[in-house]
Amino acid sequence: MFIKLSIVIVNYNSKKVLEDCLNSITKSHFLFDYQVLIIDNASTEKINDLEAKYNNFSFILNNKNVGFAAANNIGIRLAKGKYILLLNPDTIVNQESFEPMIEYLESHEDVGVVGPKIFNAVGDIERSTHSFPSLLKEFFHANEFFKSFLGYNSKLIALLKNFIGAKSLESYWEHNSRREVDHVTGACMMVKREVIDKVGLLDEAFFLYNEEVEWSLRIKKSGYKSVFLPDSSIVHLFGHSTQQKVQKQTVNNLLVERYRGMFYFFQKHYGQFRLLILRVIVFQGFIFRFVSKFIRVMFYPSGKKELSYLTQILKLTFNNNFDWRKNK
Repeated sequence: MFIKLSIVIVNYNSKKVLEDCLNSITKSHFLFDYQVLIIDNASTEKINDLEAKYNNFSFILNNKNVGFAAANNIGIRLAKGKYILLLNPDTIVNQESFEPMIEYLESHEDVGVVGPKIFNAVGDIERSTHSFPSLLKEFFHANEFFKSFLGYNSKLIALLKNFIGAKSLESYWEHNSRREVDHVTGACMMVKREVIDKVGLLDEAFFLYNEEVEWSLRIKKSGYKSVFLPDSSIVHLFGHSTQQKVQKQTVNNLLVERYRGMFYFFQKHYGQFRLLILRVIVFQGFIFRFVSKFIRVMFYPSGKKELSYLTQILKLTFNNNFDWRKNK
């Protein structure tokens, strides 16, 4: 049997939304042959009953959390499809979600990656395309004072677009037309098998965040485009499921991984000089946060745990090895 599409879903303690996702795939009745591979990253929330319920899908249960990139690679290696789709478990698809993406890839030899329009649970468009990392973007990210002025419709963004061009602000546009972009979100990302064979798998030095960004850069350097397609759409439920409430401490830990991945990205692709500037940017941004939090902790000791993640990020600015596997 010729399989056109392989859907790879990495799960970690997301059983409720994973079941909704698998149910939406089953109900979509796609008009092409496909396979679904679910890689569970050693969740404490067991999914054996889902494995029995969806016995036409393949379940791979890891005995430890190997990270998002490595788990996706397990699925990609087992995939038999001409096209590979990375899909988050907290998504809902429909019958029209993937056919336009496949058709576009089949008719455009120079395109290696496509991503759909993504709606959140209340029907608003989720900005799902981005430019590659830059020092300017990281300056705004590290400095909380500026972030409050950077809403998608803010006047500051309009001014920045006029003065520095839209490339560094690729998220800030109405997602209603086809467009070549630097990268689409890994929440729903379809890639040609031939492209993966050429550029390789996801870099497993990333634990979580930035792995699809780095992959997209390698794909672009190999001569392939990434394209946003509003013809296809999915729903992304993150943040809207009561089963998916994330504790603040978990968010802080994820922020550490976000910066570990960003440092590694700069080190791998941008060279030591820009990595040095990134170190300075992150240090100056987070030292102010640390001092501010430290003063608050003197009066409200309950916030002491938050000093830990700030300390970890500050320590990262002095590291030379950002591979998460070497820093466990």
